Amino acid sequence: MLDGFWKAAAAAPFVILTDFDFTISNEDVGDLIAERLAPPSDETRRRFGRREIGTRGYWLDSMIRVEQAAAECLADQVGIDPGFVPFADWCAEQGIPLAVVSDGFSFYIDRILARHGVRPLPVFSNRFGGTGSLQFPHGNPYCDLCGCCKAGIVRRVKDSGAHILYLGDGVSDRYAVAFADWVFAKASLADRMREWGAPFFPLTDWGAVQRTVAAGLAQFRDGSHPGKAGLAADPICRF
Repeated sequence: MLDGFWKAAAAAPFVILTDFDFTISNEDVGDLIAERLAPPSDETRRRFGRREIGTRGYWLDSMIRVEQAAAECLADQVGIDPGFVPFADWCAEQGIPLAVVSDGFSFYIDRILARHGVRPLPVFSNRFGGTGSLQFPHGNPYCDLCGCCKAGIVRRVKDSGAHILYLGDGVSDRYAVAFADWVFAKASLADRMREWGAPFFPLTDWGAVQRTVAAGLAQFRDGSHPGKAGLAADPICRF
């Protein structure tokens, strides 16, 4: 499915990329699983807070110790924004490539999306191979900060010539938005966009996202829609 996404993105004028945890889902599933089943050490928390390590280091001290069956039980309690299902269907009808870009894990992302009837979507994320086994197939070989290098994925789409709308809420999204044209943001990402003085659309619910994109679709496609983020790359983000 990822190969199909890259082919579609290369031929499309407009692509939508979205985070999963607390952007599509109603809470951060990765954090929920880690905190309930395998909390990281205080030192890992401190280093993460100081940005000495990123999500990869965090997961290697927490998610790696999780048992999948217990994690899936927690994931089964998490809902998604009900507006995301019609939004994904609408994107397919309009021929807009849509992909999930997450620094979480595919085992719970795929499970939750399927449970809520979301059409199959390309998902860029980390992989859980069972207790003691984490895989980072979309990591950056030059940087071990994130498990899934969202910035690299967004930049590759950008280099294909597409205009990009990005949606997110958290720490790893701050690296991705530098390569996006427009940003829907909430929570800490919205705070960061305000600090940077960068335009963004408030992310309240997916129904509102669909209405905004539908109303300005021609402008999103040709790149003329107002409110471009215009950000420089985060200096801690390495390529």
